Formats: sequence, structure tokens, C-alpha cells
Amino acid sequence: MGNTTNRPAKICFALLVHNKRNVIIDLLDNIRCFCPNSSVVLYNGGNNSSLCSNLGVPICPTSRKLNYGVTAIYMLETMRWLDDIGYDYDYLINLDSDALFIREGYEMFITEQMNNKDYMGVNTKRSDEDSYIGNQVREEYDLWKSLFGDYSLYESFNVGQVFSKKLVKRFLKSTRYSELKAKLKKTKAFGVDEVAYVTMTERFGYKLNTYPRSTGESIRYRPYFPLDETLNLLHWNKKCYLLHPVPRDIGDETRVFVQSALKQQVQYNADSQNRFLDTYLGDMPFFIRRKDSTGKTVEWLTASLEKGMSYWKFVKSKGKSYMYGPYTFGNEKVEAFTAIETQYGNIEIICRIKDKLIHYWRDEESGEWFESPSFANGVKGVPAFIESSYGNFEVVAPLRNGGLGHWWRDNHSSWDWSEPDKFGDSTYNEVILVENNSNQLTVVAKTDDRYRYFVRDDGHSWEWLGPYI
Repeated sequence: MGNTTNRPAKICFALLVHNKRNVIIDLLDNIRCFCPNSSVVLYNGGNNSSLCSNLGVPICPTSRKLNYGVTAIYMLETMRWLDDIGYDYDYLINLDSDALFIREGYEMFITEQMNNKDYMGVNTKRSDEDSYIGNQVREEYDLWKSLFGDYSLYESFNVGQVFSKKLVKRFLKSTRYSELKAKLKKTKAFGVDEVAYVTMTERFGYKLNTYPRSTGESIRYRPYFPLDETLNLLHWNKKCYLLHPVPRDIGDETRVFVQSALKQQVQYNADSQNRFLDTYLGDMPFFIRRKDSTGKTVEWLTASLEKGMSYWKFVKSKGKSYMYGPYTFGNEKVEAFTAIETQYGNIEIICRIKDKLIHYWRDEESGEWFESPSFANGVKGVPAFIESSYGNFEVVAPLRNGGLGHWWRDNHSSWDWSEPDKFGDSTYNEVILVENNSNQLTVVAKTDDRYRYFVRDDGHSWEWLGPYI
């Protein structure tokens, strides 16, 4: 199947989910930002029937609880469902909820790689005798021999498997379709989806293709990708688009970094804004999903072109979307800002006004916004802001004279902001602040399209170490 135009291919991601609705929402936001021309369908393989409801994404009607590691039937049922409803796509791609895109480009990568191809997977190969997955299937020889015969098995990692629509129809129209479906229901082989589909594709006479190493190296079974390895991939590998696995923990260091980068892209990139907004709200729109979000409510903050800030709230109910706002506050021109939801449930903002930083916070009961005095000067660019596990507010911003500044506010007694800790000797405009999985503050700074990071020696010298990479 070929795509000879410059348009991205129509990708449909088939996403198998089991639990953790907030992680599903995080991935849907992620796909919308980094694969804006693609669609998503869900298969609910968990025991919560309402897990995927009201997310605005189609759900496979045959969804049911599947056993861990023996989930291959979901893809065949998804293929059948999409064919029955006439769903429009060029390529169907297997995805999992512990995956995240870390940059744009995957859609064009698929378009170019799949030209005149019908199947591609990560590390596609003949299954050797040492393969754990292959041997799981071989132990069920009597079950699979009528389909696979005595010929070699093939395997390909499940996440990222690409099927052309032509190949999907070949599965569905095959005289072996019912037999394959029955065996996928009966099998107990762990990871059978990494053998069954690629081996059947080979048996159908289709050529097997594998991802280029530069793109496939960021898609693996284990271990989870830590932040430093993720940054190394971003720094050195421009062909790395999809990351798997990332822990299904909304507070994981890598997930928080990717989410923060996404929010900055939406805030400062007009094309990205169009993927999330169909109404102009103001300048530099920043979107907030609450920690306990069910997907029905999204809040936005924007800066006025003249002066001040605006707060908006969008609520989905019974298939309709209702907009509340703007609620305006502040009387100076904001040149950059960022925001968080605190452990107390308040929305708090750090704004850059000229070269100063100002703190605003919203009383959730009254809806009133309050302004704190300026606590920093000599800054530029976009500040980064988190609430650390210490319970304090932490802010990092680029400095006009070079380097970075770090300020923190004691939220336990004085509520005063500290004097800045200055570190780094390069010129930065973009920074992201996270707390890594060891509870150390970590700053990711981008310059010349390269990523470098600093780690604070928390609990010891408290000095900022780096830059690394």
C-alpha cells in the first residue's frame, strides 16, 4: 500500500487499556498534540465498565476483561469492529497505555516507511530457540499447528505493530479467520500477540518489515525509561518519536517531563493550540487537567494582549460542552507564565512581567484571584513551577545575564520566597522543572535544540549539579 502524496497517512491507534483513567487521558492528550492527524479507538480490557466512558473516543463494543499478557484477541476484534462500521484509516497501529510520544514526526515517519508496505513491527525477526515469547507458543504446538504448521515462527514486539488496511482485510476475509479467533480465545501463551499476527502475516505471503533501529530503540519491553535516558534520546536521536514503556504513574519523572513539554508546546505554538482549542481565549493558552480529572472538565489560563490574565472553564455534560469565563485579574502585561494545581486544590500561577516574577493564586471557594508581591528580578523566558514533595513551591527561570535562577517558598511557616540560587553558565530560554523519582529537583534546559539537565543534591550539599548530556 503506498502513499505518494505529502499528506500524512491516516493512522488509527488501537489502544488497549485496563485501568487508571488519568493515564488514559494523559495519553489521549499526548496523541492529540504529537500526532494531530491520527485517530484513536479504545478497547477496555479491565473490569471497570465505565473506565473509558465520556472520553470522546470510540470504544470497541466487544470490550471485556482480558487476562494479563494474553490479550491478543483485542486486536482481531478491533479489526472486525472497524471494518463493520466502515472506519476510515490507512494504517492500524497497536498501542498500549504505558507509551508516550516525545516529539512530533511519527505520522510522517509511518507515511514514509510504509510506502508500498503492509506490515512493520519493532525488532521483527524469525523466532529463535531462545525466545521466551516464541517458546510460549511452541508449548502449545497442538493448538497452533493447524495454522502455523511446522515452519518457523516469527515475532515482533506488540507495541507499534503497523497493519495496512489491505492486510487487515486479508485477516478478516481469510478462511482461517474463525480458526484464528478461536485459538486466540483459547490460548494461554504469554505475549502471543507478538507471534500470532506477524506469523500469520508471513503465512499470508506478505513481506515482514522492521522499524529502523534509530526509531525502534525507544520501544522495548523493559526497563521503564527513566528521565535521563529519555533526555539522552531527545538530545542525540532525532528519529526517536515513541517511548515505551513509561510507568502508569501520573507522577513519574518521565511522564511529568513529557506532559510539561506538551503544555509548553500548546502554550507557545499556534498549530498546537488549534489541536486543543476551536475558540480564541487569549494569548499563551495554558491548559489544566485536575489531578482527579475524569476528562469532563478542562480549565485554561490566558494572558491578555494588553494587560492582565483570564481564567476559563470548559465542562462536558451529556454530549455538550459549556464554557465559563473569562474571569479576569491582574493589571500588567504578562510576557510569560506557568501554573500548577497545589495539594490544597488551588490553581497557582507564576507570571513574568518584564524581568520580574509575580505569584497569583485562586481561592477555589470564592473564585477570587490574589496577587503576591514580586519575588524575583533579572529573569527572562518562561518560568518553571512545581510543588515539591517537601511541600514547598519551587521556581526556576532563565536569567537575563545567563544561567538559571532557583527560588523556593516555605509553605510551612513564613510563606516567604528565598533569594535565588544561581547555576549554569549558558544562555537558556526554555526550562522544565520536575522532581525525579528519587525526590531530587531536576531542571531540563533546552538550547540550540539540545537538552541538558541539572540535578539538585537534595539532602546533602543542596547544590545544583550539572549540566549533564
